[in-house]
Amino acid sequence: MKKKFGQNFLINNSIIQNIIELSNINNKSIVYEVGPGNGALTKEIVKKNPKKFLAVEIDYTLKNNLDIFFVKENHKLLFSDALKIDETNFFNQDAIIIGNLPYNISLKLLIKWIYQLSYKRWFKQMFLMFQKEVAERIISNENSKKFGRITLLASAFFKVNKVLDVNKENFFPIPKVDSCVLHFQTLKKPYFNNENIFKLEYLTKNLFSSRRKKIKNKIESMFSPEIIEKYELHNYYNLRAENLNSEIIFFLAKLLK
Repeated sequence: MKKKFGQNFLINNSIIQNIIELSNINNKSIVYEVGPGNGALTKEIVKKNPKKFLAVEIDYTLKNNLDIFFVKENHKLLFSDALKIDETNFFNQDAIIIGNLPYNISLKLLIKWIYQLSYKRWFKQMFLMFQKEVAERIISNENSKKFGRITLLASAFFKVNKVLDVNKENFFPIPKVDSCVLHFQTLKKPYFNNENIFKLEYLTKNLFSSRRKKIKNKIESMFSPEIIEKYELHNYYNLRAENLNSEIIFFLAKLLK
């Protein structure tokens, strides 16, 4: 275990069992685990004998602990940085992503997978552990101070639900914050694809860069007077970005040239 990797291993077996049951892994499943760590989740995944299983771990010092779980040809362990590999080279569709994500890269991984999903539907759902504050940002609603860019990127591609609260005492070493497990179910028809997801990225960065200000100036800087008039965007002038619901923001993003 190395502090620089942000590792906090889940040690409560009842919570581990709960996550495995929620994920409904069976012998037909295709599973991708990020950060197997001490193998707590890995051991239970292997017991379900998934059709294909790939685990990616950055800390090579954990090799001896993890190797014992990977004895079948279709179960592979890869030592690499999950931020740097291209999972679309390993999976075609219907994978289940599962993991107790390192806090320091959890949002980067989520955004990476969202961008991958915009051009290739290689997974169908995810069961991911986030620190509580990050989880609340992902699942927040409009008119909330936590509503923002990551909320919108996630909701454009997934139906997201919190399925489990996890107290910090259930990890070793004990982190400073509690955690949550979120379930991400891919939408049958995402709101954006690889050609226009950049519009959503640009719009949300722009709108939420000055959260406390009303968005009149933002709208006028991004849209022509003709577009503002045609779609009556002046109706939003006196609102703040957090007051716009996801449907409105998705609509505005698609208006961008």
